[in-house]
Amino acid sequence: MKHIQLAKLYRTGQFIGFGLAVDGELLEQQVDTNISTDPSKLPYITANFYLKEQQAENPIIIDLGEQEQE
Repeated sequence: MKHIQLAKLYRTGQFIGFGLAVDGELLEQQVDTNISTDPSKLPYITANFYLKEQQAENPIIIDLGEQEQE
């Protein structure tokens, strides 16, 4: 499984925001990201992506296997 990384984004030396990367490469089609913090919880990031028509019409299927429920 690949792990995401928080990426600081710069344009012409100016910080412009955060993004998500995998293996050091920015994920494509990111619209925006929002980092939320709460003193009693771990911070989390919400990212929005453009979804192209081809991606919506032909999604891949990933079987996560059986999950044990308590």
